Amino acid sequence: MGMDVYGNKGGYFRSTIWHWRPLAKLVCRLAPTVTRQCKHWQSNDGDGLNDTNSRKLAKVLRRALADGTVADALATRDAKLAKMPDKACTTCHGTGIRSDSLGREQGQTSLLIEEAGHPRHGQRGWCNGCSGRGTVRPSETWYSLTMADVQEFADFLDICGGFQIC
Repeated sequence: MGMDVYGNKGGYFRSTIWHWRPLAKLVCRLAPTVTRQCKHWQSNDGDGLNDTNSRKLAKVLRRALADGTVADALATRDAKLAKMPDKACTTCHGTGIRSDSLGREQGQTSLLIEEAGHPRHGQRGWCNGCSGRGTVRPSETWYSLTMADVQEFADFLDICGGFQIC
């Protein structure tokens, strides 16, 4: 799924959901007065900002990029995500072997793990949900955000003439 952000003057900003969610969360935190004008940052129902507020938001983002605020926020976020412990895989219930009917049908219960360095190397049984490890990273870690994402959005905001999230 993606978030298509259409500018009123024809500009376009596309983001996968995996990049959009943390970007929208960050911009709302950095510029709450401006972003409050858009009520639905996390849905694609056509909400957005007008030209004036888009330019205001671009200015806030550029200032935050220049003064290190964005870099600090991303570093803090990344450190928090890195500290999150893995979770038991819900597909195999933490065993590393998918043994439900689909797993058995696909032969996952008897697959030999040959990947060098895999914690279960040489053992039989596989899970497509966790690569046979029994654990997965928390879903919060699947969302990424970079300085380039913030810069690209700021550039879009300056030229879009206002936007709708679709």
